[in-house]
Amino acid sequence: MGFFTAKHKRMARKCSVRDLENGYLDTDYDMRMASYEGNVKALKKAMKVHKDYERAILYQNTPNYFKKINKKRKKK
Repeated sequence: MGFFTAKHKRMARKCSVRDLENGYLDTDYDMRMASYEGNVKALKKAMKVHKDYERAILYQNTPNYFKKINKKRKKK
């Protein structure tokens, strides 16, 4: 199993950098609020979503992503 799942790759292709960063910041806020409230269930849920945004952002910076994007642009 690779580091990036199909979900992370799909998020990276479908969402802009700004959308991913906004989602990352929103989930960061959700994690902080859940930790202040002591809500473990909400914290775990927010952490999973936060990880997905983080990995999608990281995938957008990999050479494989740039190769796929450039290949699609050349076909058009």
